[in-house]
Amino acid sequence: MDYKKIFSQSTRKQGSSMIRELVASTRGIEGLISFAGGFPSPKTFPTKELSELYADVVKNEGCEVLQYGASEGDPVFKQALINYEIKSNLKASEIITSVGSTNAIFAYAKCFIDEGDYVICEAPSFLGTVVAFEAMGAKLQGIEVEDDGMDMVQLEVEIQKLIADNQKIKFIYTIPEFQNPTGVTMSKIKRERLIELAELYDIPILEDNPYGELRYCGQRIDSIFEIARMQNKNIVTSVKSFSKVLGPGMRSAYMMGDEVIIAKVALWMQKIIVSSDCVTQRVVGRFLERNMLDAQLQKISEIYKPSLNAMLDALEKYMPSTLKWTKPEGGMFIWITLPQDMSGDELFEAAKAEKVCFIPGSKFYPKGQEKYNAIRLNFTFADPATIEEGVKRLARLFKK
Repeated sequence: MDYKKIFSQSTRKQGSSMIRELVASTRGIEGLISFAGGFPSPKTFPTKELSELYADVVKNEGCEVLQYGASEGDPVFKQALINYEIKSNLKASEIITSVGSTNAIFAYAKCFIDEGDYVICEAPSFLGTVVAFEAMGAKLQGIEVEDDGMDMVQLEVEIQKLIADNQKIKFIYTIPEFQNPTGVTMSKIKRERLIELAELYDIPILEDNPYGELRYCGQRIDSIFEIARMQNKNIVTSVKSFSKVLGPGMRSAYMMGDEVIIAKVALWMQKIIVSSDCVTQRVVGRFLERNMLDAQLQKISEIYKPSLNAMLDALEKYMPSTLKWTKPEGGMFIWITLPQDMSGDELFEAAKAEKVCFIPGSKFYPKGQEKYNAIRLNFTFADPATIEEGVKRLARLFKK
């Protein structure tokens, strides 16, 4: 049978992951130093603590957690999250768990997007979410990311243009903390302004916050969700994940928002995942209950801060002055802006000869809005000595 003839229109339009294809093209290069992936370091995984918790949960709570569970999430995990998100003053009906944050974002988007609707996002933004919105038939309007987050002036201009053109804007998608791919953190002033604009034009905000706990220096800023809650506004929905904190293989995440939205997200969860991952969610719930998270976050900071500093120091030491890069206080990524006439895509191919790789910046933009003079570097997977050598190789490439 020729299945290609009967695939749905949305399936036919989908392509494979561009980033995975790029990374795959570098496999087999002996001695390659990779800054391409977004992988946490295995050194951060709390294997001992989790193995003990898994054994304890299965032994003492197995009859409950090995059974089908509610699509809305394990009740112990949800209560632990409510206690953890104490500043947000959540009710159980305002929070839902998810098998990874992407599933929660997908379900949220399915609640709102019809073919041809607009979603406003940062440009650049996280590729996985951008392509998911596009696969649903959404049109994306990118907003430039400045040193302190999304350009609020451009945001209002684009909103007004779309409204004048009778377009439906379903929501604004943002990654305000150590943004992927730029590493930029949105200032508190811009967070407050974003809420004002969303209220003024009646557009919901979807806050994607997988990196917020990965702060290695500087002062924490209240999340957009927390600021809105303190103002008694229900216009923000927030998604958070334990993938970068405990391990991405656990697929443990949650969404917080107005109970009307959460109820609709739950309907999609019933169809997407059927049951929550009860064992893992109970384990994470017990991890939080036993106040083990602070020590884990300190461990992560002690591992990642030297790597971040090593990359920033090496960039300063070896890179030509024609390049500009972000200087994040946490997260996993650094964004390098190249001269206008230089292409990150072309450099990616040339970098193979230097045995170093990265992700070209163009891969993080909505279709038709690409900019090519940038690259993204990950600093969390390699050790400081390897990072310095990798940056040296990149510098040789730029000098050529």
